[in-house]
Amino acid sequence: MASFAAGRLADALLDAEYVCRRFPMKPIPAILRARILHSAYPRFGARAWHAAWAIAPENPLLQDLMLKSWLEEGGRRDVASLGPAFLPARCRANRHASLLPLLRAAGVVHTGACWKDGEAIEAMVFLGAVAGSAGAERAPRATLLLSNETDEYRVEVPGDGSRVRLAPPRPGAVWSLTLLSPDGRRRLLPGSPLAFYPPPAIAPTAAPAQDAAACPRPVAIVVPVYRELALVRACLDSVRASLAHNRIPSRIVVVDDASPEPALSGWLDTLAAGGHITLLRNACNLGFIETVNRGMRAAPSHDVLLLNADTQVHGDWIDRLAASLYGAPDVASVTPWTNNGEISSFPVMRQAAPAPGARELALLDTGAARVRAAGGRDVELPSCCGFTMLIRREALDAIGMLDGSALVRGYGEEVDWCMRARAAGWRHLQATGVFVAHAGTVSFRAEKTLRVAQNRSVLLARYPGYYPEFAAFVRTDPLRAARAALREALAATPACDWLEKAAGTPHKAALPDTVAATPLPAAPAALPSSCRRIGVWRLVAGTPAARAVLALARLIAGAPGLGLRLLVTGDGSEALWRSGVADQLPAPEGDTPALLDDAQLLQAAGCRTVLAADPAGLPAGLDTVLLDAGFDAGAWLEDWIDRNEAALAA
Repeated sequence: MASFAAGRLADALLDAEYVCRRFPMKPIPAILRARILHSAYPRFGARAWHAAWAIAPENPLLQDLMLKSWLEEGGRRDVASLGPAFLPARCRANRHASLLPLLRAAGVVHTGACWKDGEAIEAMVFLGAVAGSAGAERAPRATLLLSNETDEYRVEVPGDGSRVRLAPPRPGAVWSLTLLSPDGRRRLLPGSPLAFYPPPAIAPTAAPAQDAAACPRPVAIVVPVYRELALVRACLDSVRASLAHNRIPSRIVVVDDASPEPALSGWLDTLAAGGHITLLRNACNLGFIETVNRGMRAAPSHDVLLLNADTQVHGDWIDRLAASLYGAPDVASVTPWTNNGEISSFPVMRQAAPAPGARELALLDTGAARVRAAGGRDVELPSCCGFTMLIRREALDAIGMLDGSALVRGYGEEVDWCMRARAAGWRHLQATGVFVAHAGTVSFRAEKTLRVAQNRSVLLARYPGYYPEFAAFVRTDPLRAARAALREALAATPACDWLEKAAGTPHKAALPDTVAATPLPAAPAALPSSCRRIGVWRLVAGTPAARAVLALARLIAGAPGLGLRLLVTGDGSEALWRSGVADQLPAPEGDTPALLDDAQLLQAAGCRTVLAADPAGLPAGLDTVLLDAGFDAGAWLEDWIDRNEAALAA
């Protein structure tokens, strides 16, 4: 912070970036980096604070700082969309006072929050001004609707932020609270839904019967729907078109989770009236988990094929998934390949790729089917990915539904279910003969980061061994051979165009509009610094280039009057560090991408000259010096001093 306080922003940024890369899950370095970047490049503040918040999404300070930066950039819509999701935890802890003005600045005038407290519901409602503000002659009254899947009760409560306590009309049910605002609009109270059924048991039960049904059951394709008519239409149209290609009897069960889009609800009504789908509609928004549970309960004699509404399918996908599910009696669930599905992603594990179009999907799915039929094998997974997941009814009856009592609305619910099933002796498989297209992150948008963090803490407490096991799966990659076989089969088909595109630039998750609109410039301006720096590009340890750079560092260290340092990307070494004139930028740890890439950091640090054994990836406009067999550190440094004599004298 001393460098930052002294205005040496380049020094401060490099120090902060080093710590952020070494300790990517520590919020304090990310806060420091965001402050530096916001000061150095004000237009980049929204993105910097978003990156800091993503490390600790439940931290109230980071929430406020991020929302403030968004408001500064005109991001009222993003603040209004995400900010209310912070209210339940902060109201419960009485840490909401600083959040309310930010929400009002974004146009969120009437809001509140609810949460469980034992067997009761607690809530706060804020109508207009903050509770206790001057000019309020009496506390306003607010009307809440307390609803489950089908029933609705009206309750009057104070609207001045007082904490209220309500008894659910029926124990053991799932309830949502909706605020009837003075402007006539209905607003789901953040924190809804609240599930009061007991958490599911996590304990070994009777092993799966070895004589479990050898013939697949009929399938209920459960599609939870909330918004995005175009995506939902594409999904259901593809499912309906596929039914004729499958032998297994199947029905489509769509659950409308109180969609805010009349056009979407109307189109679903038309499909239902024509007998094309079974349509269930929640009286109020119950969230992803409870919406799925309602759909699964609607077909008690069927296997359940859970399908996200932003997917597309092809051909006899149901029959092929069922063949994998019923390949052994202890398989509880299977999931297919996809372009966007964590460990089930293809062509690169855990790297989302653009969703293929209908023609590309047909090629990918047909290719997967052929590879599997030619002797390919399904692969056991630690857990399936819930974007598309065929679940055996016997396992569902034994294990129970998804858990909405502890998990918040969505994300991680399939991991919890799969781990409960594994505790009871069931297994989960990657169905390598099926490919399903998946757009990804539609319903939750920016809220996903918060929900993942909240539910991850529940999973860590319940299954402390899961994430180490998941990391080991990623490291050893048992799916590598299956991906390679599919890639080889597709290489000689028209699908190779999509394959090349998908394996190249990773498909980036949707960002809040404010963040997406404020990228760091490709060539950021150089920041004030305590010294001049020469960049070293992607150094590889143990190479002649590394030895040449070490020799150069020792020469620079012997001439402290130069005020010169090296900024090294790639591999460093203890000897290089001990020279005292080298700043090293390690590769980012884990899966967290760097907020600024190495090229941007070189430019921000003022590196006009860059030494490189291979200059590939360096931006244009930099003076690039090849670290080849002819590079002589002493001669080059002497020449550099001569060329920069005037600047050094200044």
